Amino acid sequence: MTKERVKVYFDGFNMYHALHHLRENHLKWVNLHKLSKRLIRPRTQELAGVVYCSALATHFTGTKDHSKLSRHTAYKDALEAKGVDCRMGKFAKRDLFFTRHNYRAKWKRREEKQTDVRIAISVIEDAYENEFDAALVVSCDSDLVPCFESVQKRFPEKRMVTVAPPGRKHNDELIALADEHLSIKTKQVRQCLFGARIVKNGSVVAARLSEYRP
Repeated sequence: MTKERVKVYFDGFNMYHALHHLRENHLKWVNLHKLSKRLIRPRTQELAGVVYCSALATHFTGTKDHSKLSRHTAYKDALEAKGVDCRMGKFAKRDLFFTRHNYRAKWKRREEKQTDVRIAISVIEDAYENEFDAALVVSCDSDLVPCFESVQKRFPEKRMVTVAPPGRKHNDELIALADEHLSIKTKQVRQCLFGARIVKNGSVVAARLSEYRP
């Protein structure tokens, strides 16, 4: 029997914030490739690939928040060592204003950009390249609704599955469009953590930082 090819797409920030709200920091050191294998049905499905979309906060370089960048960089290196395709966006500056009576203030804030678009493009391009029979999209973001609509219109034979990160509710618009919906359980994350060191070809490519120690 030919197995259904499944490719899993992670919204990095959606997943991170879901794990953060569980208040168990060590769960952020999760092996997404191993976790993806737990999301499929091995008797009838096979894992065709794992894509992680996020952005590195390079503007933290040399600041008091540099450790946040270090942790994310180490995590990205760990994922790549296990075969996860990391597709990174960037942070952009945004001007913010506040005006009241005779007072006016202006400041800049960094905002992550491109992740939703990168996920959508990745799914649609992979559909055209026939890299999957089913796409599992781990996100609760309604910005991905056009992606689901586009794939279903052009590739009605392919299945789109919405996957809620642990502790998060599904997005109603995505559920209405999806062929199936799944939820990641906290127990599954606990079973899929990286070890203290990630080794590839005999060399240590990433090490777990103290903040992620169980």
